[in-house]
Amino acid sequence: MADTESHAIRRIDLASGAVTTLAGTGQRGRQLGAPAPGHATALASPWDLEQKADQLFFANAGTHQIGILDLKTGAVAALAGTGEEGIRDGRAAAASLAQPSGLALSADGNALYVADSESSAVRAITLSKDPQIVTLVGAGLFDFGWINGDFRQARLQHPLGVAIDGDNLLVADTYNSAVRELELAKHEVVDFDGGKFTCVDPVCIPTREPAGIVVDTPDRILLVDTGNHRIDEYRPSAKTYHTWSR
Repeated sequence: MADTESHAIRRIDLASGAVTTLAGTGQRGRQLGAPAPGHATALASPWDLEQKADQLFFANAGTHQIGILDLKTGAVAALAGTGEEGIRDGRAAAASLAQPSGLALSADGNALYVADSESSAVRAITLSKDPQIVTLVGAGLFDFGWINGDFRQARLQHPLGVAIDGDNLLVADTYNSAVRELELAKHEVVDFDGGKFTCVDPVCIPTREPAGIVVDTPDRILLVDTGNHRIDEYRPSAKTYHTWSR
Protein backbone atom coordinates (compact mmCIF):
# COMPACT_ATOMS: atom_id res chain seq x y z
CA MET A 1 0.00 0.00 0.00
CA ALA A 2 1.01 3.62 -0.57
CA ASP A 3 1.10 5.09 2.95
CA THR A 4 0.97 8.70 1.82
CA GLU A 5 1.08 10.53 5.14
CA SER A 6 3.93 8.33 6.44
CA HIS A 7 5.88 8.73 3.18
CA ALA A 8 6.26 4.97 2.91
CA ILE A 9 5.33 1.88 0.94
CA ARG A 10 4.00 -0.89 3.18
CA ARG A 11 3.04 -4.54 2.77
CA ILE A 12 0.08 -6.02 4.65
CA ASP A 13 -0.10 -9.78 5.13
CA LEU A 14 -3.83 -10.44 4.80
CA ALA A 15 -3.56 -13.76 6.63
CA SER A 16 -1.72 -12.53 9.72
CA GLY A 17 -2.40 -8.79 9.56
CA ALA A 18 1.33 -8.09 9.87
CA VAL A 19 2.53 -4.80 8.34
CA THR A 20 6.01 -4.48 6.84
CA THR A 21 7.65 -1.32 5.50
CA LEU A 22 9.24 -1.93 2.09
CA ALA A 23 10.49 1.59 1.42
CA GLY A 24 10.57 4.94 3.19
CA THR A 25 11.93 6.21 6.48
CA GLY A 26 8.83 7.99 7.78
CA GLN A 27 10.31 11.36 6.82
CA ARG A 28 9.52 13.37 3.71
CA GLY A 29 12.29 12.92 1.16
CA ARG A 30 13.88 14.80 -1.69
CA GLN A 31 14.13 13.81 -5.35
CA LEU A 32 14.64 10.15 -6.20
CA GLY A 33 17.71 9.27 -8.23
CA ALA A 34 19.95 6.25 -8.75
CA PRO A 35 19.02 2.94 -7.07
CA ALA A 36 19.36 3.07 -3.29
CA PRO A 37 18.21 0.83 -0.44
CA GLY A 38 14.47 1.29 0.05
CA HIS A 39 14.61 1.21 3.85
CA ALA A 40 17.11 4.07 3.86
CA THR A 41 15.43 6.18 1.16
CA ALA A 42 12.95 8.85 2.22
CA LEU A 43 9.93 9.09 -0.07
CA ALA A 44 7.57 12.03 -0.59
CA SER A 45 3.83 11.39 -0.44
CA PRO A 46 3.63 8.14 -2.41
CA TRP A 47 0.09 8.16 -3.80
CA ASP A 48 -0.55 5.04 -5.87
CA LEU A 49 1.08 1.75 -6.88
CA GLU A 50 1.17 -0.60 -9.86
CA GLN A 51 3.08 -3.87 -10.09
CA LYS A 52 4.71 -5.61 -13.05
CA ALA A 53 6.45 -8.84 -11.99
CA ASP A 54 9.10 -7.80 -9.45
CA GLN A 55 8.83 -4.11 -10.28
CA LEU A 56 6.57 -1.93 -8.15
CA PHE A 57 5.91 1.49 -9.68
CA PHE A 58 4.81 4.29 -7.39
CA ALA A 59 3.66 7.88 -7.82
CA ASN A 60 6.01 9.94 -5.67
CA ALA A 61 3.70 12.93 -5.76
CA GLY A 62 5.74 15.16 -3.46
CA THR A 63 8.76 15.25 -5.78
CA HIS A 64 6.79 15.15 -9.06
CA GLN A 65 8.30 11.78 -9.98
CA ILE A 66 7.43 8.17 -10.72
CA GLY A 67 9.58 5.81 -8.71
CA ILE A 68 10.29 2.11 -9.00
CA LEU A 69 10.85 -0.37 -6.18
CA ASP A 70 12.65 -3.61 -7.06
CA LEU A 71 10.86 -6.21 -4.94
CA LYS A 72 13.78 -8.63 -5.26
CA THR A 73 16.56 -6.31 -4.13
CA GLY A 74 14.57 -3.74 -2.16
CA ALA A 75 16.19 -0.89 -4.11
CA VAL A 76 14.31 2.30 -4.96
CA ALA A 77 15.07 4.52 -7.95
CA ALA A 78 13.53 7.20 -10.15
CA LEU A 79 11.74 5.99 -13.29
CA ALA A 80 10.44 9.32 -14.61
CA GLY A 81 10.72 12.98 -13.70
CA THR A 82 13.60 15.19 -12.67
CA GLY A 83 11.76 16.62 -9.67
CA GLU A 84 10.89 19.81 -11.52
CA GLU A 85 7.16 20.55 -11.64
CA GLY A 86 6.04 20.75 -15.25
CA ILE A 87 4.67 18.92 -18.26
CA ARG A 88 7.72 18.20 -20.41
CA ASP A 89 7.69 15.03 -22.53
CA GLY A 90 10.56 12.98 -23.94
CA ARG A 91 13.02 10.69 -22.21
CA ALA A 92 11.43 9.76 -18.89
CA ALA A 93 14.58 10.55 -16.91
CA ALA A 94 14.64 14.13 -18.27
CA ALA A 95 10.89 14.75 -18.32
CA SER A 96 8.85 16.74 -15.85
CA LEU A 97 5.60 15.86 -14.11
CA ALA A 98 3.29 17.73 -11.74
CA GLN A 99 2.07 15.86 -8.67
CA PRO A 100 1.53 12.47 -10.31
CA SER A 101 -1.16 10.63 -8.37
CA GLY A 102 -3.04 7.73 -9.99
CA LEU A 103 -1.34 4.92 -11.92
CA ALA A 104 -2.67 2.25 -14.28
CA LEU A 105 -0.69 -0.43 -16.09
CA SER A 106 -1.74 -1.24 -19.65
CA ALA A 107 -3.15 -4.70 -20.35
CA ASP A 108 0.05 -5.77 -22.13
CA GLY A 109 2.26 -4.31 -19.39
CA ASN A 110 4.15 -2.11 -21.82
CA ALA A 111 2.83 1.28 -20.70
CA LEU A 112 2.14 3.02 -17.43
CA TYR A 113 -0.63 5.64 -17.45
CA VAL A 114 -0.38 8.51 -14.98
CA ALA A 115 -2.96 10.94 -13.62
CA ASP A 116 -0.73 14.02 -13.47
CA SER A 117 -2.88 16.12 -11.18
CA GLU A 118 -1.36 19.60 -11.04
CA SER A 119 -1.12 19.79 -14.84
CA SER A 120 -4.67 18.40 -15.19
CA ALA A 121 -3.16 15.84 -17.53
CA VAL A 122 -2.93 12.15 -18.31
CA ARG A 123 0.55 10.98 -19.27
CA ALA A 124 1.83 7.65 -20.63
CA ILE A 125 5.25 6.12 -19.94
CA THR A 126 6.63 3.39 -22.18
CA LEU A 127 8.21 0.67 -20.06
CA SER A 128 11.20 -0.05 -22.30
CA LYS A 129 14.98 -0.01 -21.94
CA ASP A 130 14.83 3.73 -22.60
CA PRO A 131 11.46 4.81 -21.12
CA GLN A 132 9.72 7.71 -22.81
CA ILE A 133 6.84 9.84 -21.56
CA VAL A 134 4.14 11.47 -23.66
CA THR A 135 1.16 13.62 -22.71
CA LEU A 136 -2.17 12.21 -23.90
CA VAL A 137 -4.43 14.97 -22.54
CA GLY A 138 -3.31 18.24 -20.97
CA ALA A 139 -1.47 21.38 -21.99
CA GLY A 140 0.07 23.14 -18.99
CA LEU A 141 0.05 23.81 -15.29
CA PHE A 142 -2.76 26.34 -15.61
CA ASP A 143 -4.74 24.77 -18.46
CA PHE A 144 -7.81 22.93 -17.26
CA GLY A 145 -11.54 22.58 -17.87
CA TRP A 146 -14.27 20.16 -18.88
CA ILE A 147 -13.86 19.78 -22.63
CA ASN A 148 -14.47 16.57 -24.59
CA GLY A 149 -13.23 15.64 -28.04
CA ASP A 150 -9.82 15.13 -29.58
CA PHE A 151 -6.95 14.59 -27.13
CA ARG A 152 -5.29 17.82 -28.25
CA GLN A 153 -8.27 20.01 -27.36
CA ALA A 154 -9.75 18.02 -24.46
CA ARG A 155 -9.31 19.24 -20.89
CA LEU A 156 -9.56 17.74 -17.41
CA GLN A 157 -9.33 19.35 -13.98
CA HIS A 158 -6.97 17.88 -11.38
CA PRO A 159 -7.53 14.15 -12.01
CA LEU A 160 -6.39 11.86 -9.19
CA GLY A 161 -7.21 8.36 -10.44
CA VAL A 162 -6.96 6.26 -13.61
CA ALA A 163 -7.99 2.70 -14.48
CA ILE A 164 -7.81 0.49 -17.56
CA ASP A 165 -11.23 -0.55 -18.90
CA GLY A 166 -10.70 -2.78 -21.92
CA ASP A 167 -9.22 -0.61 -24.67
CA ASN A 168 -10.05 2.62 -22.85
CA LEU A 169 -8.82 4.53 -19.83
CA LEU A 170 -11.18 5.76 -17.12
CA VAL A 171 -10.24 8.92 -15.23
CA ALA A 172 -11.46 10.16 -11.85
CA ASP A 173 -11.64 13.80 -12.95
CA THR A 174 -11.60 15.11 -9.41
CA TYR A 175 -12.27 18.83 -9.57
CA ASN A 176 -14.86 18.38 -12.33
CA SER A 177 -16.64 15.87 -10.04
CA ALA A 178 -16.90 13.52 -12.98
CA VAL A 179 -15.64 10.31 -14.52
CA ARG A 180 -14.13 10.80 -17.96
CA GLU A 181 -13.13 8.19 -20.52
CA LEU A 182 -10.11 8.30 -22.82
CA GLU A 183 -10.83 6.28 -25.96
CA LEU A 184 -7.23 5.35 -26.70
CA ALA A 185 -7.77 4.08 -30.25
CA LYS A 186 -9.80 7.13 -31.31
CA HIS A 187 -7.71 9.66 -29.33
CA GLU A 188 -10.90 11.16 -27.94
CA VAL A 189 -12.24 12.07 -24.50
CA VAL A 190 -15.89 11.49 -23.58
CA ASP A 191 -17.94 11.55 -20.38
CA PHE A 192 -18.09 8.04 -18.95
CA ASP A 193 -21.58 8.43 -17.53
CA GLY A 194 -23.15 11.17 -19.60
CA GLY A 195 -26.62 10.06 -18.54
CA LYS A 196 -26.01 6.45 -19.63
CA PHE A 197 -26.12 5.06 -16.06
CA THR A 198 -29.16 5.11 -13.77
CA CYS A 199 -28.76 5.61 -10.04
CA VAL A 200 -30.66 2.96 -8.05
CA ASP A 201 -30.06 4.36 -4.56
CA PRO A 202 -33.14 5.32 -2.51
CA VAL A 203 -31.77 8.85 -2.50
CA CYS A 204 -29.40 9.77 -5.33
CA ILE A 205 -26.57 12.21 -4.70
CA PRO A 206 -24.33 13.57 -7.48
CA THR A 207 -20.70 12.46 -7.49
CA ARG A 208 -18.40 14.96 -5.77
CA GLU A 209 -14.62 15.08 -6.21
CA PRO A 210 -13.90 11.41 -7.03
CA ALA A 211 -10.32 10.53 -6.12
CA GLY A 212 -9.87 6.93 -7.24
CA ILE A 213 -11.27 4.40 -9.67
CA VAL A 214 -10.74 0.70 -10.30
CA VAL A 215 -12.18 -1.83 -12.76
CA ASP A 216 -12.73 -4.69 -10.34
CA THR A 217 -14.25 -7.16 -12.85
CA PRO A 218 -15.39 -6.83 -16.48
CA ASP A 219 -18.80 -5.81 -15.11
CA ARG A 220 -17.92 -3.81 -12.00
CA ILE A 221 -16.28 -0.43 -11.60
CA LEU A 222 -15.67 1.03 -8.15
CA LEU A 223 -15.38 4.80 -7.75
CA VAL A 224 -13.99 6.49 -4.64
CA ASP A 225 -16.51 9.32 -4.28
CA THR A 226 -14.44 11.30 -1.80
CA GLY A 227 -16.68 14.33 -1.47
CA ASN A 228 -19.58 12.11 -0.40
CA HIS A 229 -17.46 9.79 1.79
CA ARG A 230 -18.56 6.70 -0.10
CA ILE A 231 -17.64 4.15 -2.77
CA ASP A 232 -19.95 3.87 -5.77
CA GLU A 233 -20.41 0.66 -7.75
CA TYR A 234 -21.09 0.88 -11.48
CA ARG A 235 -22.51 -2.11 -13.37
CA PRO A 236 -21.94 -1.56 -17.13
CA SER A 237 -24.15 -4.49 -18.21
CA ALA A 238 -27.17 -3.09 -16.35
CA LYS A 239 -26.19 0.56 -16.87
CA THR A 240 -26.78 1.25 -13.17
CA TYR A 241 -24.80 2.57 -10.24
CA HIS A 242 -25.38 2.74 -6.49
CA THR A 243 -23.61 3.38 -3.20
CA TRP A 244 -21.57 0.26 -2.47
CA SER A 245 -20.03 1.37 0.83
CA ARG A 246 -20.01 4.45 3.03
